[in-house]
Amino acid sequence: MVPFFTTVRLGVVVLAAGEGTRMRSALPKVLHSLCGRPLLGHTLAAVDMLQPAVSAIVLAPDTLDTVRARFGDRYCYVVQAERLGTGHATLQARPNLRHQCDDVLVLVGDAPLIRSATLQRLVALRRERGALVAFLSFIAEPPTGYGRVVRNAEGDVTAIVEERDATDAQRAITEVNSGILCFDAEWMWPALDRVQRSPVKGEYYLTDLIALAIADGGVGAVQALVATDPTEAFGVNDRVQLAQAERILRARLLDVLMRNGVTVVDPAATYVDVDVVVGQDTTLLPGTMLRGATRVGTGCIIGPHTSLIDTIVADGAHVRYTLAEGVVIPAQAIVGPFAHLRGAHDGTGTFYQA
Repeated sequence: MVPFFTTVRLGVVVLAAGEGTRMRSALPKVLHSLCGRPLLGHTLAAVDMLQPAVSAIVLAPDTLDTVRARFGDRYCYVVQAERLGTGHATLQARPNLRHQCDDVLVLVGDAPLIRSATLQRLVALRRERGALVAFLSFIAEPPTGYGRVVRNAEGDVTAIVEERDATDAQRAITEVNSGILCFDAEWMWPALDRVQRSPVKGEYYLTDLIALAIADGGVGAVQALVATDPTEAFGVNDRVQLAQAERILRARLLDVLMRNGVTVVDPAATYVDVDVVVGQDTTLLPGTMLRGATRVGTGCIIGPHTSLIDTIVADGAHVRYTLAEGVVIPAQAIVGPFAHLRGAHDGTGTFYQA
């Protein structure tokens, strides 16, 4: 694969050191599963498509080992010992990225719906405009809780104002900051040292770089890319939002399958993980759940009320009212109703009915 940015060294910082207390779980928030992949895994998959020169994940000390064990050594892991805000968290990655990249893309690890194509557009915007900062904005209805994007009469970004600091007129603005930003690396790293600690919460905010960029480069030094799909900026802070994100991502996955020749009789009652593959002219009936690394061939009928986990289904098979785990179902097979198939322990890939 040829890197998208052939002449630009891209660095990525993923901020994932939040406490995640609202999940009420012993599992780190960014490792909670969404359509068969951890939350953080979705963010990393999106940035991996850009083939960055280096990617750093900023973590709390108590989650470092668990996250590293899940994603391996292809990423740099950085510890934020004290939670002192997004600016402070980004600064922890400076030793790993400084002099290694021309652009720095900063994301949060709990916003799993971002698309790689959108990130490509964001980095390209910063480069094309020669901006010090480019960030992803979106239209929120209502905008409660987000930093408002303030523009002048010509449409140029003049500020990001946090809600607590906004005037009544600014609070009415519906264009808001997503928290995904791309920086000119040479400018960014020393500029972070100029960010002042918030007198309210005692934290250093990455968005304070917006005002510094305008002060240094004038209007035009900050560019905003308005997301065409606001769900790309959706963040997950609790299990309610996790379920909402699952619904959004599942709809995306099923839409791709249907546009590629798969019949989904009832998308609201069909569940497909992100790594599942389904062939053309296959029909998924209501109650179908395709999990893990399941592969379904062409011309199959799956369901109703069938769960396939890490299972291969060859062309033309009909599987109904069945639970299959780690098996291979041959072509033209008719399985079910009321079958439970489990992979053989000898690793041969054969199956038997319990």
